[in-house]
Amino acid sequence: MLLTSSRIEMLPELDSILMEQEFCEIESEVVSTDNLKISRAEAFAKAVKTATYARLIECRRTTFSSEIIVFDAEVEVGQKNVHDIRCLERIAVKFEDSDTTMPEVLALRCDFPLVPHLNLRREEFPRSLCVTEQKYREWKLQSTGVTFLEEIRQWLALTAKGKLHAEDQPLEPLLIDSKDKLIIPYDLFTNATDSEFLFVSNKFGVFIAERPESVDENSTLFEYVAFPFLIEPQCHGVIRRTPTTLFELHEFLQVSNTDLLGQLRNHLKVWRNQHPEKEKLETRLALIIGLLGTRNENTATERLDLRAFLTLETIRKVGVEIGLWEESNDEIGQLLQIDQNKKGDQIQMGMLNPVFSFSRKDAARLNGLSVQDRRKIAAVGLGALGSQVFMNLIRSGYGEWSLIDDDFLLPHNLARHALDGFSIGYPKVCSLATNANKTVKGKPIADWIVADVLNPLESPEVLQKLKEAFGNADIILDASASVPVARHVVHDIDSSARRISICLNPLGTDVIILAEDEKRATTLDSLEMQYYRYLINEPSLKNHLRRPPERIRYATSCRDVSSTIPQDFVALQAAICSRTIHQVTHDENAFLSIWCTDIDQINVQRHLISTENTISCRQDEWTLCTDNGFINKVYKARAGKLPNETGGVLLGTYDMQRKIVYVVDCLPSPPDSEEWPTVYIRGCQGLSSQVEKINQITAGQLDYIGEWHSHPPGCSVNPSQADRQVFDWLSNLMKVDGLPPLMLIVGDPDKYIFYLDQIE
Repeated sequence: MLLTSSRIEMLPELDSILMEQEFCEIESEVVSTDNLKISRAEAFAKAVKTATYARLIECRRTTFSSEIIVFDAEVEVGQKNVHDIRCLERIAVKFEDSDTTMPEVLALRCDFPLVPHLNLRREEFPRSLCVTEQKYREWKLQSTGVTFLEEIRQWLALTAKGKLHAEDQPLEPLLIDSKDKLIIPYDLFTNATDSEFLFVSNKFGVFIAERPESVDENSTLFEYVAFPFLIEPQCHGVIRRTPTTLFELHEFLQVSNTDLLGQLRNHLKVWRNQHPEKEKLETRLALIIGLLGTRNENTATERLDLRAFLTLETIRKVGVEIGLWEESNDEIGQLLQIDQNKKGDQIQMGMLNPVFSFSRKDAARLNGLSVQDRRKIAAVGLGALGSQVFMNLIRSGYGEWSLIDDDFLLPHNLARHALDGFSIGYPKVCSLATNANKTVKGKPIADWIVADVLNPLESPEVLQKLKEAFGNADIILDASASVPVARHVVHDIDSSARRISICLNPLGTDVIILAEDEKRATTLDSLEMQYYRYLINEPSLKNHLRRPPERIRYATSCRDVSSTIPQDFVALQAAICSRTIHQVTHDENAFLSIWCTDIDQINVQRHLISTENTISCRQDEWTLCTDNGFINKVYKARAGKLPNETGGVLLGTYDMQRKIVYVVDCLPSPPDSEEWPTVYIRGCQGLSSQVEKINQITAGQLDYIGEWHSHPPGCSVNPSQADRQVFDWLSNLMKVDGLPPLMLIVGDPDKYIFYLDQIE
């Protein structure tokens, strides 16, 4: 029979059905609707009284000032139902005066069926209906007495049809959560042994379970010894009531053919043999239960429900109460035969909600990553930016790290460093690696080497560690903000690893990221030069490398100064770096970008710079380094002046230690130059001021390094007699400062030549 929304009073024949049913009693006193004091109870009673599909039975009040509305609800049920929900159900809704918890909805029929979406209670009856998944603070913002009543009817109707729990909805837990937490090893049920146990300590209300190899077994901090049990699959939603004794838990698990008491007796035997000390028996017992849940009997396991139970008695007492051993004169003796009459019904227990420790898999998943990235990374420089980028990436489970730095954490570092005051006086890399390994459980995700890569200690052990760290690395990350270190990383480290560099501008408002391609066709130093070229050709970045007006001296040495970059700038730029490193390392191409922050509007603008392959050649003892971008620029300048010759000056810099000259850019022909089809004489109008401006924009990195000019179409790029005279002049000019003369001659496409130091 399908009931529609006709009044219940119009169906007197149903009263006889109700009279045959037995209902649960609730300890309370009957009150009239006029005497209700809780506003939500009053509104709900009014909704029931005026509804055409419900009938108010009575109102009640408990000794704890809660109020209960009892009513009969008309339920839309079909001819064939999955669950035994009747067309008329007697329901009680309990409202608390505090209005901080969801009103409890109770099905008063004593034979109300065991169905999904029931709340777990200490007593099995009356059954408590879970009518909403919303948190109460959210639910009560929009709920009225009428909508609540309809939610209850909807719950009953869908449960009757077996449609309350949708196929795509997560499985019902086999036991309802506890508010108290127990942190357990992330691999407890994937890497456990039959005899495994853990020590449990209580740290400020949160319980932590650790394996013996991770702790000091003799520590007095451990209050419990925990044994894990993985239970065979069973269907979800089998919720009756919370087990409060060891025997009740044993009965609960018998549904899945698990003999908890038998397994526990075996565990305690092994435990006592391993720990015969008398005082060990005075610790209390914890049971960690892994419940495998399935949607129905024929489907695969979909979830692992975790619950833990703490006994209020010692292991000594538990063993006696489950018939394992006998106590006499304060001594314990094992019984030759188990006393099967002792089943632990006197062992009271409290329940905890276990939470797995933070693993790499969790780190990746919680950061929205589908896979864990285990590239080996050697990170050089763990200051403010480097430390925060490192911790960002660690929290996403990214990489396996070797941290390299020789710096110690000092008080002024706390303004921007990822470490806190507990690490003052310790090497930065040591504390960072320790924090990382404590954060992400499992095999160590980071190690450290206290060393200055430019001047490593003459310790064979340190040198060997550096060699292995760089040699095994997939990526070498330079966060040192040091040009000498960056050059060392590129040229002096024997490794096939891809190099990546991150750094802030002096004000901390901008961050620069440079990444070589996988094959290292575009090297880090070449990218550095391309970055400078972009600065001098992008007007909005003319102040990008401007230094702050003041610096803070934190000690007495002339080098004991620190910048005044705000921490929020560093945090913002670190977030950009860590996210970009994720992206860049999954792309084989070279990468160069600048992010600029408008400190007034807090907007970030990105400058994505096209990268060019490195071009290098060796001339005697010098190496010349440039890129395709520069070559294309001089050809474009030549084409714009044909049929005349043209030219200008070369801009770049030197690495005198390695005898490298970097050719970065060129300036066009000054306006007072003479340009003819077969003659070019460079002028000098405005040239000095241009070069000086470029030097300022690049913080002294780029300067005048030589001359360039073009030859007419069809002519070779061999130097003419006039070219040789210019080169002699250039040699005299440059060698005053100990620098090599440099001349570039550009001819037809793909025909150019650099003359460095001498012309043959």
